Amino acid sequence: MRVAVPVDTPEGLRSKVSFLFGRAPYLAIVDYEDGVKDIKVESNPYAQLPGGAGPALAQSLQEKGVNVVLASDVGPNAAATLASAGISWIPVPAGITVEEALKYLTAPQPQPIAPPPTPTYPFPSREEEIRWLKERKKWIENRLREIEELLSKL
Repeated sequence: MRVAVPVDTPEGLRSKVSFLFGRAPYLAIVDYEDGVKDIKVESNPYAQLPGGAGPALAQSLQEKGVNVVLASDVGPNAAATLASAGISWIPVPAGITVEEALKYLTAPQPQPIAPPPTPTYPFPSREEEIRWLKERKKWIENRLREIEELLSKL
């Protein structure tokens, strides 16, 4: 399995998981089969994009054959791109090492986070925009509950 982890430093398994996804300075790519088979840390070429860094990074992960992303958070557009590419996202705390994050692959975890609802611009009507905003609010509330559960376990 190929795993991607957005990180702040290029220190291999000692690299720290970034708070950022699309704008993380580095990306650790780990080939993992019952343990680490190979790890490469590379600069994130999308970190400085003026917009769309998350979806661009997500698309490149599909091209690299990534199956799973271990990240502290992923924006809504990047989450939708990951989901459409069949890439699972497992939330991990920012600041832990890649080595610690890899333990989340085998630990009991909540279900991978579903992407938020995707808006269609422009909205055909005000009612449609209100409906979408309510769906988005529900998604955020569910995500907050998941975060609170993770915090209570720490």
